[in-house]
Amino acid sequence: MSKNIWYVSKYANILKYGANTRQAYFCKYISRNNYNVRLVLSNSSHLFNDLPKFNGRYKDMVNDGYQVTWVNSKIRGTSSSIKRVISWLSFELGVVGMAWRSRYEKPDVVIASSLSILSVLSGAFYKKFFGTQFLFEVRDIWPKSIVDIKGASSKNIFIVVLRWIEHLGYRYSDTIIGTMPGLSKHVQSEVGLGSKVITIPQGFDLDFYNDKQEKLPDTYISNYLPKDKFIVTYAGTIGEANGLEYIVEAARHISEMGDSFIHFLFVGDGYLKGALKEQAKDLKNVSFAPSVKRTQVNHVLTESDLLVASVLNKPIYEYGISLNKFNDYMYAKKPIVCMYSGYHSIINEANCGEFTPSEDPASFADAIKKYSQMPQAMRETLGMNGYNHLVNNLSYDILVNKYIKIFR
Repeated sequence: MSKNIWYVSKYANILKYGANTRQAYFCKYISRNNYNVRLVLSNSSHLFNDLPKFNGRYKDMVNDGYQVTWVNSKIRGTSSSIKRVISWLSFELGVVGMAWRSRYEKPDVVIASSLSILSVLSGAFYKKFFGTQFLFEVRDIWPKSIVDIKGASSKNIFIVVLRWIEHLGYRYSDTIIGTMPGLSKHVQSEVGLGSKVITIPQGFDLDFYNDKQEKLPDTYISNYLPKDKFIVTYAGTIGEANGLEYIVEAARHISEMGDSFIHFLFVGDGYLKGALKEQAKDLKNVSFAPSVKRTQVNHVLTESDLLVASVLNKPIYEYGISLNKFNDYMYAKKPIVCMYSGYHSIINEANCGEFTPSEDPASFADAIKKYSQMPQAMRETLGMNGYNHLVNNLSYDILVNKYIKIFR
């Protein structure tokens, strides 16, 4: 008899409503291994604009061979509002409420995937009352993230409550899954249970890259990608944690050296885009392009020469990162330079680029110049190293085996 697997994550999504997230891909591949899989998610999210609206508490559908249950919530707010927290509570009450709906099979395994960290409560509920195996998936270390990045006080009552929930998840779960490679160090320091942690990084779906790619309009290429330049591209969200102001300062260093060959391109949107454009307004070697559809990202990356990222120098990052953009970058077969001082992984493992110290634009600029002067054949070799590492180690059909080994 096949086991029933519930993957619970408030901010998950499927391609029909904007994009397949990590949870959707894992559901797809877990179901292909003869499990009954249900993705439980919310139609209230600040991340996606076109989620389904419906009457009633739940909406069920089938997607990629597994069941999807949307939990209805009319509470919508920004990423930092109190409405967001109320929306978390509403979602978890809906997840718990499924226990009394006869149309839903009781889960044998619940994967509670943060964010929202309150999904720990749903996982603990099903373990307590139904003997369900409870897996706590940590994709963002809360509340430490908002203490380190947002500057919230560790004594704030909200932070204290979230830390209690975090510790409950670490202690009461059967297994802790971390997307970041150093999570065990954090869990060990918090509750002394670092041995419970298994690393399953962000993956990629080869079906998506092979079958669902689209070309950008010629006008986009001609308007936003300069000709006869060495194009250094950042593609993704323009937000606080990305530390993109240091990339702009690296561009300033290069401009002041009189190098007009290297051009920095920012592709994407975010609440700090205006401030970043203001910072770069006097730089001729920096430009900004509108965000593109998920299916068009690969095209803009392949039109670039070097792909970059940046992460702030905060204690939270000593446990590592697993950025989705690394997968996009490696698939594009381009070398990668990331300004990051935490736990190094993926880029160094794949030998497809390098890390430079966080918040150090001078060192970053030196690395950029090195790659611009590197023979193209060497850059192509580094790009192919990344691609091969991605295909051989990070595809979801490979990573799913780690989850299957955990299911009792």
